[in-house]
Amino acid sequence: MPNAHSKPCRKPSRLRPGGTIAVTAPASPIRDREKLARGLTYLESCGYRLVLGESLQAADGYLAGSDAARADELNRFFADPTIEAIFCARGGYGTMRLLELLDWDTIARNPKIFVGFSDITALQWALYVRAGIPSISGPMVGVDFADPAPEQISLFWSLLSEPLPERTLWHGKRNDQLSPGCAEGVLFAGTLTLAAALCGTAFRSFAESAFVLLLEDIGEEPYRIDRMLCQLLLTDVLPRAAGLAFGAFTEDTTRATPTPKRPLETIFAEYVAKAGNPPAIMNVPYGHIRGKISVPVGLRVRLDADRQQLLLLESFVE
Repeated sequence: MPNAHSKPCRKPSRLRPGGTIAVTAPASPIRDREKLARGLTYLESCGYRLVLGESLQAADGYLAGSDAARADELNRFFADPTIEAIFCARGGYGTMRLLELLDWDTIARNPKIFVGFSDITALQWALYVRAGIPSISGPMVGVDFADPAPEQISLFWSLLSEPLPERTLWHGKRNDQLSPGCAEGVLFAGTLTLAAALCGTAFRSFAESAFVLLLEDIGEEPYRIDRMLCQLLLTDVLPRAAGLAFGAFTEDTTRATPTPKRPLETIFAEYVAKAGNPPAIMNVPYGHIRGKISVPVGLRVRLDADRQQLLLLESFVE
């Protein structure tokens, strides 16, 4: 089966010391300016030059300015030859609204390091589908960089600056196995809500002949997680996955609900079985948590459920 993207994989160049990083808010507006300031200060303390997008100051309800303005900012940042990397300030909601407004031909000609998480999943998967550009699902400037965890940051900067042919992304424990075996394929990591929302669109990232799916989410009740996994099952995503991995599914403890719950481990095991029991693991420290690991979207990995390992099989940067 042909690759999902129409262009060959275009890896970005490694981030050099003192390089230029653009910071943007392609989804929701900044809600904690003190944390953003700390994140920007951290990046500057690492020696990088920053270019701040106008979206960091914009707000239109739950969006960081108009769709046109946010899309134009991304187009300009990708086209600018002085910018080496683009970091997202936060997620929220809104990146799906940009997918048909972006200049994909220009973006494909200018591969850059792109880093985001959560709602940014939609944009990252689209980058691979439409431009063949891998990205990093990882820390965001107005969230994680305000208080960086050492175990998170070490792997992150290594991915951006060291073109190693292979590296371990995660090594778990025996009880993290859901289904035995070993699988290799292109990794699609992201938030389950966005994975389900992209089903049926031209930006779904599941036309790969072999892919590994790593999912996480926050604030979703078990029945909603069940429903979204069922959607991935019925749209043939889960059955075609070479391997499945589940990260952190963080509860919303501030919202009471009368709906009875079922253990997430039971739900995961059920859908692994419905998918044909591909190699599967859980408890990957990837999600809306402090110290989450950074993982590539659009690069080959090996999921070894017997050894509870997730290995990256190629470099992210050139």
